[in-house]
Amino acid sequence: MALLAPEECEVDVCVLGTGLTESLVAAAFARFGRRLLHLDASSAYGGCWRSLSLAEFVHWAGGSTNFETPVSKVSGGDFRSLPPQAWKAIHRRCTKAPLGAEIFRPRHDFEEEPETPLQDEALASGEIALRLAPHVQYGCFVDRSFEWDPFDKLSDVELCKEKRSLLKSPTSFSLDIVPRLLFGRSDFVDVLVESGVARYLEFQGLKSARVLTPEGLFAVPLTKSEIFQDAHLSKPEKRTLMRFITSIQPFVGSLSFQSAAQLGVDQVRKVKGPTELDSSVLGVDLQEPWHRFLEKQQLSQRLQEFITYSICLWDWSPPGSSSKSTSYPWPELSCGEALRRLGSFVSSLGMYGRGTSMPLLYPMYGVAEIAQGFTRMSALHRGTYALRTRPTHLLAKKDEHQGWQMTGVVTHRGEVIRASTVIGSCDHITQDGAFEQGSDSTACRRATVLLDRPLLGEDGVNLCVVPPSSFAPPLQNVVQVLQLDWSTGTCPRGYYVHHLSQAWIGGDPDGAFVDIDKVLESLLARCEEATCLFRCRYIHKPRPIQRWGTEDSPMRDCSAAGSLAVVADPSAVPQLVVSDEVDEARQIFLACPAAAGAHADDFLRKPEHVAEEEHGGVMEELELFNEQMQETKQAETEKLCAGEPQ
Repeated sequence: MALLAPEECEVDVCVLGTGLTESLVAAAFARFGRRLLHLDASSAYGGCWRSLSLAEFVHWAGGSTNFETPVSKVSGGDFRSLPPQAWKAIHRRCTKAPLGAEIFRPRHDFEEEPETPLQDEALASGEIALRLAPHVQYGCFVDRSFEWDPFDKLSDVELCKEKRSLLKSPTSFSLDIVPRLLFGRSDFVDVLVESGVARYLEFQGLKSARVLTPEGLFAVPLTKSEIFQDAHLSKPEKRTLMRFITSIQPFVGSLSFQSAAQLGVDQVRKVKGPTELDSSVLGVDLQEPWHRFLEKQQLSQRLQEFITYSICLWDWSPPGSSSKSTSYPWPELSCGEALRRLGSFVSSLGMYGRGTSMPLLYPMYGVAEIAQGFTRMSALHRGTYALRTRPTHLLAKKDEHQGWQMTGVVTHRGEVIRASTVIGSCDHITQDGAFEQGSDSTACRRATVLLDRPLLGEDGVNLCVVPPSSFAPPLQNVVQVLQLDWSTGTCPRGYYVHHLSQAWIGGDPDGAFVDIDKVLESLLARCEEATCLFRCRYIHKPRPIQRWGTEDSPMRDCSAAGSLAVVADPSAVPQLVVSDEVDEARQIFLACPAAAGAHADDFLRKPEHVAEEEHGGVMEELELFNEQMQETKQAETEKLCAGEPQ
């Protein structure tokens, strides 16, 4: 049975998958005035960027919601493999509802519809149908496992009560598979504001950046006052750090390091963000290794780690700091890259609050809300959306002058969608095992744990980095920890979600999560009252996207011509910061024939009504300011005429 009307099957662009990058591209085309159809084989938005409810998260990771039986670690699963009867039993146990009551079912749990064979008469003359591999949900996450009460602190009865309490509300959790933070001053935030999508979203700001050292857990000082008041830094370290901050001012501007007299009234516009680096101005070699540059600045080892890992948020340990550095060489941080990262962090300080508040922003209810914000904007511009719609074939035709070009998509219901441009995720567009994961690819080891206490000392959004030297023997690489609480909408009040991650290159050896477990156990030892209610571990390994088989492949030719584009999986590195999604979406948009004649400024251009409202607001403020100035001047004139002292 067809879901789409005939007029909905005649479009300019067909987008497959509702992940973050795909949603950016879809919104850009809809805003540009193109007819758009956006499909997803799943029954919910987000793709690999989804934020899951607890029941969905448990099943995705391979856990169990059975209250009566203690469960050990098991492998990950797929929502569609869980029968409806299981969710009916879960609902009864959670709510003690009678039979026949409304059943809670995860959004991805649906019975896959049978495929309707493609009829030859559906193809136009000279058109071919390229068979797609079966849809693979969450294909870039492997080795998933889930454990309730991994440290055996609860009795069977206590664990049963905790599970019942946690699972009774399906909307109380929103757990990111790929947690992401945004710099307060960044291209991504500019796009959110310029496009108007920021109106649909809320954010929480980072409260603190910390470093776990052998001596303890220390907050990184980020302003002048914090540096001078820090009890852990010696006086020579404070002087050296301030001298270093002064030396990088030609590149980095920050509200936190300028006085009120310097800022005047218009603070934000007087503090420049990161710019193109000029070695002649900075007087440094931008290709020089960062750790050597810091040594020349006479910074102590502790300050070097604070700056490199907590401010630059570098994901790799420098050469020689890890016991595995000779076997697994990491990318080396250069001065140019480090200054760019440092500029992104420091220039965001104080942008949306006083002092150090909000250098990094976390989206309320998870990163999937950002993707849904762009789908909402696309729908407002007449984009059509259809979930539970699985593409089975791509249609292509060879043109005498332009070669192979995309002509459409066929769904599992036999619907033929005519589109000159097709864009899709790796989960949707796969041909003949083209996306096999190499053993030498960059990956990220991830763990999500739920506790009843904050491990980083305070509520809110907090970040902690753990250098390899914090443990003996050293860790294989840097570990990052992101702590979220109820204020972010990710969990109920009284609980704390912690995301731990570690970047890695090469095949994962035995005990891939050893370092993450060490860090978690060390933090738990500093907070003995905390109970770890569950632990989920998995490896995030993005797939390569341009392996089309033979050189004369129509898919390869369509990709080269721009009528077919495959969106990359969420990047493994950076681990916790939004990466190149906006740039990737912009490049795909500009390269497609459907955007012929578009300029870079046309990518998610600000709506006219938003620009008019902002212009009106600025004019009102200017008029009010002029009125106040006139009133002040008139009052001074009257005093002068009356002979009163000014």
